[in-house]
Amino acid sequence: MMSNNFYSQYHECRIGGDIIGNLTRGCVIDRLSTMRRLERTVYNYRDAESIASASIYVDESIPPLNSSWREKICHWSFNVIDHFDLSREVVAVSMSLFDRYLATRGNRCNGSTALLASLTTLHIAIKVHEVRKIKLTTLANLSRGQFGPKHIEEMEWQVLNSLNWHIHPPTSMSFLSHLLLLLPPQVSDSSKEDIYALSRYITELSVCDSSFVEINPSAVAFSAVLNSLEDRRYRRLISTSVRDQFLRAIATHVGIRHDDEHVIVARPKLKRLLTSSLGQDNLPHEHAHHQQQQQQQQQQGETNIAI
Repeated sequence: MMSNNFYSQYHECRIGGDIIGNLTRGCVIDRLSTMRRLERTVYNYRDAESIASASIYVDESIPPLNSSWREKICHWSFNVIDHFDLSREVVAVSMSLFDRYLATRGNRCNGSTALLASLTTLHIAIKVHEVRKIKLTTLANLSRGQFGPKHIEEMEWQVLNSLNWHIHPPTSMSFLSHLLLLLPPQVSDSSKEDIYALSRYITELSVCDSSFVEINPSAVAFSAVLNSLEDRRYRRLISTSVRDQFLRAIATHVGIRHDDEHVIVARPKLKRLLTSSLGQDNLPHEHAHHQQQQQQQQQQGETNIAI
C-alpha cells in the first residue's frame, strides 16, 4: 500500500480552497472528467469484448480464462512489485491491460498463454508507468524457464496492437487520489490520511477480484470512499454536513452518485472483501499494519509463477 506520506505531500497547501497541492480545483475536476470519459470509451472493457464478438473466428476449442488463474496472476504481480519496491498501482495497470487483451480473444486462453500475457502486461506497465525498471531477462526468469525475453517481446506487440496502444488506463487508485482532493478544507490532514489509507487498501483488494472487471474504476474508487466514510470506525472523522458537501461536489462536478448502477454493485462486494481481509472487529489503524505484514511475507516468499 502506498504510504500516508504520499497523501500528505499530494494534498498539502490550500489557498482559499482553490489551490490543492500544485493543482487548482478546476484542474482536478478537469482531470476527473477526462478520466471518466476515457474509462467509458477507449478503456472500456466491454469495447474490448466487442472486438472479439465482431471477429470472424474465435477458436472455441481453447478453454475460457480460469478465474483462479487470474487471481493467482494478480497476487503474483503484487509479489513482484513489492519485491522490487515499485508502485502497487502498476499491478492495476497491468491487470487492466491483461483483462482487455484477453477480452479481444473472447477470454479464451490456456495456462501458458495466460502466464505469458501476464508477464508481458506487467512488463509494459512497469516500462510505461515506473521510473525504475526491471530487466526483461529478470521477468522472463520468473516463468521458471517457460519463456524467454523473445517470447515476451513478441507477445508485447500482440498486446499493443490488440489494444490499439491504449496503455494508460485510469485506475481506481488514480480516481481515489483525485476524488479525495475535493474533500472540504474543514477536514483535518490526519483524517484525510486515515480515509485515504483505508480507501486505498479497499481499492487494492478489488484488483485481484475478477467480478470487478466490468465495473468502472471511478465507481470502485467512489464506493471505497463511501464505505470508508460510513464505516462505524470512521464516521467520527468528518461531520455529516461536511460529508454531504463532499458528496455533492463529486455529484456536481464529476457526475458520480451513490445510486449509480456500478456503485450499487461495487459497494457490497468491497465490504465483503474488506471483512474477509481484515475481520469485522479490527481496530481502525490495524489495516495498515496488516498490509505491511502481508508485504513483508510476500517479499520473503516466492516470486516465481507457474499455472
